Amino acid sequence: MPEAPFVPVVPAGGSGTRLWPLSRRARPKFLLDLTGQGRSLLQLTLDRLAPLADRPPIVVTGRAHVAAVREQLDEDVRLLAEPSARNSMPAIALAAAQVERESPDAVIGSFAADHLIEDEAAFARAVTSARAAAELGLLVTLGIAPTSPSTGFGYIESAADGAADGTADGTADGTLVAAAGGETDAALTARLRAVGAEPVVRFVEKPDRERAEAFVAAGLRWNAGMFVVRASVLLDELAVQIPGLAAGAREIAAAHGTAEEQEVLERVWPTMTAIAIDHALAEPLAAQGRVAVVPAEFDWDDVGDFAALARQLRDRDGEVRRGEDDTEVHVVGSASVDALSSRATVYGSTDRHIALVGLEGISIVDTEDALLVLADEKAQALQQLVGRLDEQGLGRLR
Repeated sequence: MPEAPFVPVVPAGGSGTRLWPLSRRARPKFLLDLTGQGRSLLQLTLDRLAPLADRPPIVVTGRAHVAAVREQLDEDVRLLAEPSARNSMPAIALAAAQVERESPDAVIGSFAADHLIEDEAAFARAVTSARAAAELGLLVTLGIAPTSPSTGFGYIESAADGAADGTADGTADGTLVAAAGGETDAALTARLRAVGAEPVVRFVEKPDRERAEAFVAAGLRWNAGMFVVRASVLLDELAVQIPGLAAGAREIAAAHGTAEEQEVLERVWPTMTAIAIDHALAEPLAAQGRVAVVPAEFDWDDVGDFAALARQLRDRDGEVRRGEDDTEVHVVGSASVDALSSRATVYGSTDRHIALVGLEGISIVDTEDALLVLADEKAQALQQLVGRLDEQGLGRLR
């Protein structure tokens, strides 16, 4: 069993474009109850992490969202506010530096605030394995079993996978590299596999369809952006890759709770490199044999668009209007809906009556100031439409 204390870290950011107009700039999807469970995505994330935490979780969010986030947090959850969005690595580093000062041997786990996960027992088992692997001094990620050859996710190739697409750059072969002065590489690999993890060969960015099919056939897993690592290891490795970022996070943490806290934060934060943890640490460390993956056996979805959300709702109990003419309409909210020969999802709580005839694979979002009618197969194109609102003088709708 893992021995070091475990501190969950939850980066909570977003621009509210992929699920507009349900989500907005001021109210991203992690603040919303998208599945009708009475809990927001952020609250569901903290609910499944609470039984695993040895210290209060840390939520990192932007200043614009602090008040709304605080309303959804239990008293013991800590909240860190970013002065501006700088991608995931600075946010995670900031939390890691706080944890390092309080518990130098602690392990942190970074989990996005806006994902849906089924089978929480399987999630707990995967995190426990990742904690044990992280205590070996490695960066550990959870690999999701693909349900399709998706081109929308990155992939993780481990030493246990078959030949993928032959495009590996040769910088890693699945052999772990022990830290200087530590155990042998072979012994470290054996200990890693004993806790249910595998060495990572490489991370692969979102592929085209042909490569995605090859990856799935070879056993590669989706990269869901969940990382578990000792706080000190993360910062020490980051100090090698991007020295200023690690130094900045530690400087801000050192000023926490002092009279200089805000001055240091305002001065240092803009200097910290805006970069994702995947590019800052995961990819370069994998090439050095310093990353492991735990194969995760739970259903996972990042709810990246309305097509994904509709798929989630189809698999859940909820209000469904069915008819003899193959009508199946899922309703989220209190909207009054009548339908004939339609298969759709409706999100709304306005006073308008919504009538549907002859629609297939449609999502309808009815809010007080905007109405969206979307073919689910074109869900990814919504961001382009939302991006035009400002130039059309409709920025108030963002």
